Amino acid sequence: MNMKYHIWLISVICLIIGVSCNRTSRSSGVSLQEDLYAFIDSLSGTVGVAFVSEGDTVTVNNGAHYPMMSVFKMHEALAVANTLERSGISLDTILSINRVDLDLDTWSPMLKEYTAERFTVPVSRLMEYAVTKSDNNASNLLFRHIVSPTETDAYIRSIAKDTTFRIQYSEAEMKADHALSYCNYTSPLSAALLIKQVMEEPVVGKNYQDSIRQYLSTVTTGQDRLGSVVEGSDVMLFAHKTGSGFRNEAGELMAHNDVGYFRLRDGRSYAIAVLIRDFAGTEAEASAIIADISRLVYRHVTSTQGNP
Repeated sequence: MNMKYHIWLISVICLIIGVSCNRTSRSSGVSLQEDLYAFIDSLSGTVGVAFVSEGDTVTVNNGAHYPMMSVFKMHEALAVANTLERSGISLDTILSINRVDLDLDTWSPMLKEYTAERFTVPVSRLMEYAVTKSDNNASNLLFRHIVSPTETDAYIRSIAKDTTFRIQYSEAEMKADHALSYCNYTSPLSAALLIKQVMEEPVVGKNYQDSIRQYLSTVTTGQDRLGSVVEGSDVMLFAHKTGSGFRNEAGELMAHNDVGYFRLRDGRSYAIAVLIRDFAGTEAEASAIIADISRLVYRHVTSTQGNP
């Protein structure tokens, strides 16, 4: 065989194989994206989704800015941990709190535990309340005593793999002016990448990060959202942070969110963010949408060993 022809033939074969492999990878990736678009096209509001696994990223409506609401308490916990670590301060550090400084008319399970007019509470307990129960008073106290919203924004911006987010206001400020909720925003991909980073990579000191991972893995809010797939599945670890919003002037839900991390029995893992903004339905209907998307993604992941 002519040497030039032999080389040309090998090159053609390699090109065909390469194109074939690329088509397989791309088509399987597009399959999830197409299924997601098909599902959300008829829904009211804007639904954004980001899926991130080893080497694979799929996004839908990622260009919009979604009010984070309580999702930012994951960011806040990281910023608090960083501030304490840099100062050589333990998570068990005690804060002295006056009940008069608390908001008695907000979502705050800690009010049932701390009933005295003046009480002490460890920083770790406030972080636990803020993350696991999405407690607004706990979040406000951490912002007031440890790290501000803008300092939180600056710190997360220094470590994040996607900086399409903004944290400017506390829960107290958003309660006073609901429109400010739109100023604390994120893209789905930014949120998904951050929770994946927290669960898989060193971000802050081990003791601090282990606590945050534990809190994210024991969140009690929004069990009817992303976590609806966990029972009876191959999921060995599920960690997440929810966020729910006020209604805007049009009567729409400003936000209804869940950002989660899944580790499966076979060792694979993935992160997913489902963020809904300006939704005309009920919270239960918004939660059902998030649950349906979570099941759709889980089916794709478990039906293939390659790209979803």
